[in-house]
Amino acid sequence: MNTKALPTVLGPVHLDRPFSGRSSWARARRLALCGFLALCGLASTAHADLAPPRPAGQTQIPIATLAAAQRAEQVRQASVIVVAGSADHMDQVLRKAGAKFVTVQAEELIQLPLHSQQVLMVNCRGTMSAAAADRVRRFVKAGGFLYTTDHAVGELVEKIFPDTIAWNHVTTQQQVFPMQVYGDKGARGLLRHLGESASQKWQLAGGGYLIKVLDPHRVETLMESKEVAARYGSGILGVRFKYEDGYVIHVTGHFYTQPGQDPAMAGRGSDAGTAFQQLSENVVSEKAADKSRIDGIYNSAPRSAVTLQAAPAPSAPAVARETVTTQELNTKSRVRMLEKKGSYVKVRDEQGNEGWAPASAF
Repeated sequence: MNTKALPTVLGPVHLDRPFSGRSSWARARRLALCGFLALCGLASTAHADLAPPRPAGQTQIPIATLAAAQRAEQVRQASVIVVAGSADHMDQVLRKAGAKFVTVQAEELIQLPLHSQQVLMVNCRGTMSAAAADRVRRFVKAGGFLYTTDHAVGELVEKIFPDTIAWNHVTTQQQVFPMQVYGDKGARGLLRHLGESASQKWQLAGGGYLIKVLDPHRVETLMESKEVAARYGSGILGVRFKYEDGYVIHVTGHFYTQPGQDPAMAGRGSDAGTAFQQLSENVVSEKAADKSRIDGIYNSAPRSAVTLQAAPAPSAPAVARETVTTQELNTKSRVRMLEKKGSYVKVRDEQGNEGWAPASAF
């Protein structure tokens, strides 16, 4: 134990002088205070001595770094990631469905390890920086499912997936309409239990964005309403399209009532709420069923750690840090071979990171 002498406090205390009168009482108080401070000092040094010694040369990891690593692992393990928004609350619908999810802020996306086995749900309005939006694009490119609502068509989807869908610059009033379900055989799982009842309806949001399809060969209409079309000119309620290895699903309307809206229109208590919730459940279950497809695509792994390079040459630098979540792959990484040039291959991993590496590394 460290018994280093403490500095003198409040002057000397003379034990050989008799305690009498006010001066004696003052000296007694000083003596008691000095003793108390001495005990505190010994206790603190004792705690210091009991702490495990840090190995020579080892620096303490900053708390912020540990928190970031814990957050990244939490996101990596989740099957559903919800991006918080100002005008919708998918998290409330997911809680009703009993789904497990993690909620993040848009700017967290840039360096989070989103991967191809996940669903990324972006609440309306879907506003985010260009860097965060590009992270979303790379996530879908690697096989992820992007699920967006209402204003996100103009704030996000049409910006990163041009020539697919767009806002038609028509806004809606809060109202519930009858809906019709379409979709080809491949979309049946996504539309499971939707449209089975003639009473099933869809709720449009006050100030909501209606959509138009720019490429009907690429974009599949899942749901529409003739009644919405009669009133607003476009009746498309939900669409799906493929981008590289992933899918984008977008719907107009909100997934949960907002302040000022009629609570009876939300949740399992209404036909409109049932349709919203059912589609959300279907998206999550379809992604789980998509695992075998993703495993078949991302079926290679590095033999050892390898750096992703910007070009197929030994002297090429690593890929730009701002275009990836990691510049190095390890033996646990799963990649897809995209292209081969000489002794190099271009690969993409399940997080959407792309670059060149020696073919012999895989």
